[in-house]
Amino acid sequence: MNNNSFSHDSNAQFALSYELLHLLRWLEQHDAEKLKKIISKAVAQGLHDEIQKTSYFANQNMMEEMHHSIVDFFELLNSTLDSAINEHVKQKAKQKNLLPTIDHFDTTLLDDDTVRHSVETTTKQLELDPHMNPKEQLCKELLKQWKPIVDRCELN
Repeated sequence: MNNNSFSHDSNAQFALSYELLHLLRWLEQHDAEKLKKIISKAVAQGLHDEIQKTSYFANQNMMEEMHHSIVDFFELLNSTLDSAINEHVKQKAKQKNLLPTIDHFDTTLLDDDTVRHSVETTTKQLELDPHMNPKEQLCKELLKQWKPIVDRCELN
């Protein structure tokens, strides 16, 4: 996920990750009632009063503060979603007995996204063909995804 897509500059735009857009759609489709309850609770606990005060006394500082709040909210959603996905992938890797193989990887040569994507693909394939060798399949997937990091000193 792109963690650099949020900025506290009130004139800047921010981009929502593909994963975050999916989360928002999923929440709307599957948890609309829970969202309604959260919003109703917020209104009952003073949100409505705060909105009324803000609309009467809106100024540049308040608008900038609201921009920061929106950015902070999406950063929270993004980091929470990223953590949940990582935990989910880790659980699937554990179920498919992939953790011992992952522990042998040289993490200086691999980034987390490459490993995560390889584990996700491998677990999907193992669900389709449980007789497949998990270690071998994970290594194949990792090699497909791996983009070697070239030291810039070597290029000169």
